[in-house]
Amino acid sequence: MSQVPSESVSEPASGHAGAVAAPAHTSSNTAAARFAPRTRTAFDQFVAAYAVVLILSNIGATKGIEIGPIVTDGGFFLFPIAYVLGDVVSEVWGFRAARRAIITSFAAALFASICFWIIIALPSASFYEGQEAFVQVLGPVPLIVAGSLLGFLVGQLLNAWVLVKVKEKTREKHLWARLISSTLVGQFVDTLIFCAVAAPIIGIQTFGQFLNYVIVGYVWKCLVEVLVIPVTYAVVARLKKTEPYWDGERPEVTA
Repeated sequence: MSQVPSESVSEPASGHAGAVAAPAHTSSNTAAARFAPRTRTAFDQFVAAYAVVLILSNIGATKGIEIGPIVTDGGFFLFPIAYVLGDVVSEVWGFRAARRAIITSFAAALFASICFWIIIALPSASFYEGQEAFVQVLGPVPLIVAGSLLGFLVGQLLNAWVLVKVKEKTREKHLWARLISSTLVGQFVDTLIFCAVAAPIIGIQTFGQFLNYVIVGYVWKCLVEVLVIPVTYAVVARLKKTEPYWDGERPEVTA
């Protein structure tokens, strides 16, 4: 008598005749959902901070600020932070990464500007009484972004390029030298271009006021970068220990 293979007949679990057991789950049923891998890096956080600082700086720049003889704009305390972030990105991840961060930030700033323009153009509700103030504050932003796009793009790219070139000469030594030299070059071009566009928007009319605006902005931005060098050193040192930074021995950040 031939024996029937055990897998051909299954005993119904419920005891009802003719019941067929549920088939076993296949690998296709139990396969986990797949997602793209994400490397462990702080670069994306720096890009996000880059974009936020730039957008807020452009909005703040629509307000003219006068403190005694000093003439500046409302974004004066924010914009230097962008260069500090740019220095860190250039030092740790290189010129190509810095360029990517700059372009991404400008795309975000341009998108914000377009959104403001659309919001202003939309018809106001009958109960809304802030349209005039809204236009006065956010209306000039697209023009300021245009100046910022040109000035910041050229200035930041110069800043990153100079820093990387100096690093090729000094390697991991004298970080302060490349931080200061890159800032002096990038901030000068950036400030000159941006102020030329922003000055009439915030109400600067005379050449003396414009010269004050440029000089104060340039000196202030460079001064902030020098003052926060200890912080920049600490951030760079931390990132070089935690980020994928060469296959061999991790470099030390030295003066």
